[in-house]
Amino acid sequence: MEGQNENKKVLLIILDGWGLSPLTEGNATLVAKTPVLDYIYSSYPKMSLAASGLEVGLNRGEMGNSEVGHLNMGSGRVVWENLPRIDFSIESREFFDNPELINSFNNAKGKKLHLIGLVSGGGVHSHIRHLKAILSAAKNNKVKDVYLHFISDGRDTPPNVAMQYASEIEKEFQRLGIGKIATVIGRYYAMDRDKRTERTLKAYNLYTQGEGTKFESAEEAINSSYKNGKSDEFIDSCLIDENGVVAPGDSILFFNFRADRMRQIVETFVIDNYKTLTIDTNQKYHIVSMTQYEKSYAVPVLFKPVDLNNVLADVLEANGKTQYHIAETEKYAHVTYFFNGGREDRHKGETQVMIPSPKVATYNLQPEMSAFEVANETVKAIEAQPDFIVVNFANGDMVGHTGNMQATILACEAVDKCLAKVLAKASELGYNTIVTADHGNCEIMIDPASNQPSTEHTTSPVPFVYMDFSEKPFETSPSYSYSKEDLIAYSAEPYRGVLSDISSTVIEIMGLSCPPEIAGVNLTDGI
Repeated sequence: MEGQNENKKVLLIILDGWGLSPLTEGNATLVAKTPVLDYIYSSYPKMSLAASGLEVGLNRGEMGNSEVGHLNMGSGRVVWENLPRIDFSIESREFFDNPELINSFNNAKGKKLHLIGLVSGGGVHSHIRHLKAILSAAKNNKVKDVYLHFISDGRDTPPNVAMQYASEIEKEFQRLGIGKIATVIGRYYAMDRDKRTERTLKAYNLYTQGEGTKFESAEEAINSSYKNGKSDEFIDSCLIDENGVVAPGDSILFFNFRADRMRQIVETFVIDNYKTLTIDTNQKYHIVSMTQYEKSYAVPVLFKPVDLNNVLADVLEANGKTQYHIAETEKYAHVTYFFNGGREDRHKGETQVMIPSPKVATYNLQPEMSAFEVANETVKAIEAQPDFIVVNFANGDMVGHTGNMQATILACEAVDKCLAKVLAKASELGYNTIVTADHGNCEIMIDPASNQPSTEHTTSPVPFVYMDFSEKPFETSPSYSYSKEDLIAYSAEPYRGVLSDISSTVIEIMGLSCPPEIAGVNLTDGI
């Protein structure tokens, strides 16, 4: 195909958190009125793609997420994520000899070791089995004073399971003879990524000053939160053990493996003046992080980043192509940093566009988020006619995370309205267009096992629709027939590709040559 389509331009539309499920109950994508998606499903070639588990570099059966999805799509290869990478290290016992881990333990002798992270089995930001391995290693290295600063989940897990994880880790403490829970706080505060400083400082002040409501146990703290109508994600500052307050000279190990929601809380420890963001070159604490959260922090990491070369953005740059990457704040890092293989710097010819996400407590209060502004910016980008555009609509994922079915339906409907405008302009100016998703979420809003609201990602496949408007232009007032039964049947089909095939597909549509690192297939050959 090389050379045949050298002037073709490609628009890649990512519907974040928009999976395919044949389940009818709690399926916001099925209930929502989405005439544009119905039209393209009925009118253009389509298939489904795997977006979870081994097919995207995660553990078998692990649900996908935005970081993983965008990294696989943009790099054009299955990237083994930190979760299985750390798991493999634990299984091989290499983990227990990690020199930075040993240094952290050695520093803690005569002082305290603080473990800060999300205590969860969700597998998106952390995993409780990694925490257990750290505790076991600390025991082997004769560390005596170990304090856990328990960040509760409720977003990548069911909303009220913190007690289960607290009990599980307390049993591990008893088995090993070390460890205490010092604090409990929800991820809403400790893992904010939207520059809401007041949330981050609430967690920091809990850790370093003991500012929080005093409880005798984590169980008491969690139960009190539930009685006050707060689920795991929103648990307020709880102090369990005053002896576990972080003191100068102590060792701190941040054990989340995903970077984006750890940066702000880590900055409170490594930056001299958090409000002016001045790096403290004389750090008070011995800090280690599971992975590299940010180069400038200059803290040791247990698992250094894997360099990814010749990703899609590199190929476009090498061929003199221009590219736009567009998203609102919540997903901006995903269409830039993650899509570009975990690199911050822009490529020659690359334009990055960020639309501010609305400043609301939770997105069910504004389910359209900034989708219409994202659509407007995408139309402007199409009119500028770069060679490649990637755009992310965040609504399906971010509103889906609230567990609010009605709000998520409205979110899906808002995205569909945006697609009408974007696809019309893409058709007018001759963009070959792909509509897909990074992982599932909004298609399963009710947990089939518990019949309770689901706020987490799924293992569902995702759509892949290819539109060559030179063969069939987009109809602004189409006549078509695509029923709920048709959508259910489509959702039940076995997947025929994986997310990493998208880069090779884009490259071949444009008539370019794939480098050896991008070994996927051209999905348009199979539909």
